[in-house]
Amino acid sequence: MLHRLFAKRATIVLVASVTLGTACNEHGPSAPRGPSASPVELAPALSSIVTTTVWDFVALAGSNGDVGNPKTFTIAGAGSVTATSTPTVAFPSSVTTKGLGDPFPSDERGLGVCQKGGVGGACLGDEVGTDLGDGEKGSLILDFTGLAAGSTVTNVMLSSVQFGECYSVSTSADGSTYALLQTGLGASNSSAVILIGGVPATTKFLRFDPCPGDFGDDYVVESVTTVGETSTGKTFSIGPSSMEGAILITNGDWVNGGYSFKFVNGSHIATNFTVSASVSITGPCIGGGPASDTFTFPLNTATYGVPANNTDWLPTGDQNSVLSWEGSVIASGVCGGIGKLDARHGAVFTATVSQNPPTGSLVNFRFKYRDPKAKGKLNTNCLDTSDPNRAKADVCGASWSQTVRDP
Repeated sequence: MLHRLFAKRATIVLVASVTLGTACNEHGPSAPRGPSASPVELAPALSSIVTTTVWDFVALAGSNGDVGNPKTFTIAGAGSVTATSTPTVAFPSSVTTKGLGDPFPSDERGLGVCQKGGVGGACLGDEVGTDLGDGEKGSLILDFTGLAAGSTVTNVMLSSVQFGECYSVSTSADGSTYALLQTGLGASNSSAVILIGGVPATTKFLRFDPCPGDFGDDYVVESVTTVGETSTGKTFSIGPSSMEGAILITNGDWVNGGYSFKFVNGSHIATNFTVSASVSITGPCIGGGPASDTFTFPLNTATYGVPANNTDWLPTGDQNSVLSWEGSVIASGVCGGIGKLDARHGAVFTATVSQNPPTGSLVNFRFKYRDPKAKGKLNTNCLDTSDPNRAKADVCGASWSQTVRDP
C-alpha cells in the first residue's frame, strides 16, 4: 500500500519541543558518463526533528480521584500512555490522581492506586503502597506501546516520597518479564520529589511497586518524559546516467521511470521508508524548438514498510517487474512541442527520502528510465499491466544505473 506520511508538531502546555537539525554537503567525483560511472551530486540533507514530551498525568486527567482502570492518556503527535492498577483480592483496584490544584512539579501530585472498599465501592487510598489493613498493596503499570513511532522513555518523576517511605520501579520490553530499574527510600519531608533517569531505550512498560514491610502510603508517579525522533528527509541525486543510449524523445511518447533501494545495515529496526522522486532529461532539441530543453516528470511518492533486518532490493530487484516502475507520463511540450529531445547525455534521478522511525542505516539506490518508442518498440506505458507489451524484457526491462548510497 502506497501512502504519504507527514510530520506534525503540536504545541501545548504539556509538550516541550526541542528541534535539532544537522546538515551536510557532499559532492561525488566526476566520472565519464555511462551506466556504471556517472557524476553524482548529493544535496544538503536535514536529518531529523527531536521532540521531548513531558507527560503530566494529573493535568492530562483534569481531575482528582478515581480515573478508571485502565486509564489512557493521549497527547496529539506523541501518542498515548495507558495506566493500569494490578488486581487485588479483597477489593477491586483502580488508577487515581491527586494534586490537581498544585503546580507542576509538587510533593503531593501524581498517579496512584486505590482499592474500592469504601461505601458503595468508593476508592480508599490514592498512592502506590496503600494498605487497607488486609495486607494487599496494589502496583501501577504504565504501558508505552501506544507512543508515536520512534519514541522512547527517558526519565520518570515520583513524588510524595517522604522520609523513610519506599519506592520500587521496574522496566520491561514485553510486559511480562521485568527488571528492577531503581528502588530507594525518601530522604526528606521537605523535598519529596525524585527524578529517575537511565531508563533503557527498549522499555515498553514501567511497573511501580510497593516495598515489602509497613511503609504506609508510599508515593505517586508525577510524570514521565519521552523523546521522539522524526526523520524530515534528505535529498540526493544520481546522474546524469545514460543507460538508454542516444535516444530521441518525441511528444506523445510514453516515458517511464523507476528505482529500487536496499538498506545497508543488516541489523536495522523496522521502519516506514518514504520516497519522493523525479527524473529529468536535458539535451539539445532536434527538428525545431529551442536550442535545448529539459523534460522532468515525477515518480509516485510512496511509503514502504521495511521489515527489521531486511537488506533485499525493494520494492523489487527484478528490472522487468512492474514494481520496478514508479512513474509514467506522456511527453508533451518537449522542445516547444515541435522538436525532439536528444537524450544521449542521460537522465538525472532526484529523491527525497525519510525513515520513520529512523534506523541509523544508510540506503543504496539505483534508478532507470525507458521510452520504448524511442528504442524502436511500441509506445508503451510500463505501469499498464493490461498491456501485454509491458511484460516484454526488450520493451520495459530497462537497465539500472550505477548504485549510489544516500548521504
